Amino acid sequence: MHCTRKHLLFDKSYFISFNQDSMNIGEVKSHLLTQSTQHTKYSIPLTLQTEIDWKVSSENLLLEAFSIIWKNEQRYFYADPNVLLRVKNYLGGRVSFKRIDIFYKQIGKIENRSSTSIYTIQGFDDDKVYACKEVKKSKQHSNKLFQNEVETLKQLNHQNIVKLVEVFESENSYLIVLELLKGGSLSQCLKYCRLTLNEVEIILKQILETLCYLHEKGFVHRDLKPDNILFRELGQFSNLKLIDFGISCKIPDLEKDSEMSFGTPGYIAPEILNNTNKKRLSQKIDIFSCGAILYYMLTGSRLISGVSAQEIYQNNKKYTLNNQILQKVKAENYRELLSKMINEDPDQRIDARQALNYFQLMTVQTKGSLSTSLHCAQDPIQKLPNFRKLITKS
Repeated sequence: MHCTRKHLLFDKSYFISFNQDSMNIGEVKSHLLTQSTQHTKYSIPLTLQTEIDWKVSSENLLLEAFSIIWKNEQRYFYADPNVLLRVKNYLGGRVSFKRIDIFYKQIGKIENRSSTSIYTIQGFDDDKVYACKEVKKSKQHSNKLFQNEVETLKQLNHQNIVKLVEVFESENSYLIVLELLKGGSLSQCLKYCRLTLNEVEIILKQILETLCYLHEKGFVHRDLKPDNILFRELGQFSNLKLIDFGISCKIPDLEKDSEMSFGTPGYIAPEILNNTNKKRLSQKIDIFSCGAILYYMLTGSRLISGVSAQEIYQNNKKYTLNNQILQKVKAENYRELLSKMINEDPDQRIDARQALNYFQLMTVQTKGSLSTSLHCAQDPIQKLPNFRKLITKS
């Protein structure tokens, strides 16, 4: 791919190439009569600290150039719009872009909080609709949350993990463009519906398979909860996505970042909150959270509850598994699985692969292949005509 740097007296042509860690811009130098060599002049690292700005033609609104900061100076490189789109597509998610408004327009809001907003955006070039997560820089640890989410999603590729498209940075915010999930959250579903065992199977299988993938790739989510499990389409439980990797980390880094709080009370593994037990943190913290979700799906009640956030936190901290908790679960096989997932002692808790193996053996013993139920399930969402209004208001 070729581009041009414009100078006062003459323009200079360059070639653009990529490797795993950098974008290289260089000159083609001719030697003798026929030989030529490529000499790299600019090597731009593919990290989120690298900012790429864009210039759009005032006549037809097509991309005209991109710019980099080199030796504290902004340098523009002009190219054909199709070349620039190829550059942008390759760099998407690897570096930070400027000026999101020249690529997308905002068309709706999904969630608005003091420090984070999520809204829908539509691309000018293809009319596709995406979700945009805006992390305000005024939020405490905003840069780390942004870095965690993007760096984690860059390294993951799984059908049940939300897809990263690209990232932007403005003066006041970090902006993460993601695939749009239109089916609402598991939290919204559980608020209005009571799941059948067949539906619980469909959802749990996907969560456990995703956790196996995540943990085997060396990551821990750290904030698994119904709010962070979304469905691609309304009424289709067989296609869920795990979202919100802002506090995710590599497994060896679990005990770092002590100044940050992790997880949501009611779903936090007790060993995170109870420092007196001196248990080392592991990927099993996600399994406790998954068990709390499973308990909610099976019983319609939360595993750890309270009348206030502080009470939930304290109950979470002193949580102990007992028979009274398990007796609320009517399905005996699930009761046994849960006892292995929500044990307060991580040494007695199973990991993701063990949980998935137990679950698969359990479902094979109780009935036929789960793949059949994926096509036959009638979700309770489809039986509630006002559910679409409910999830847009909640």
